[in-house]
Amino acid sequence: MRLKLPILSLALVTILAVPAHAACFAEYRASRQNPVQLAYGVAQIPGGNCSAQAASQYLQSRLSRSGWTLQNIVSTVTSNSAPANSGYTGGHYLAY
Repeated sequence: MRLKLPILSLALVTILAVPAHAACFAEYRASRQNPVQLAYGVAQIPGGNCSAQAASQYLQSRLSRSGWTLQNIVSTVTSNSAPANSGYTGGHYLAY
């Protein structure tokens, strides 16, 4: 019984010390030719790297499969919830 409380306390401290995993989201602009179309979107970027370069590499591959060309990464954000810009994305909100 004497060891039970310290072991439980240590387990609780260890669990609480681990930070919650926050997701990475990137806002981007893309274009498509014939006819010319422009898009603004928000995408969740997998992996642990939340840099513009990592987002660019991921989105270039994903967007090209649908005929889109990535123009630029507007911003990246690490958050527990997606950015609230869904009204401006015209169907490109978390689509890629």
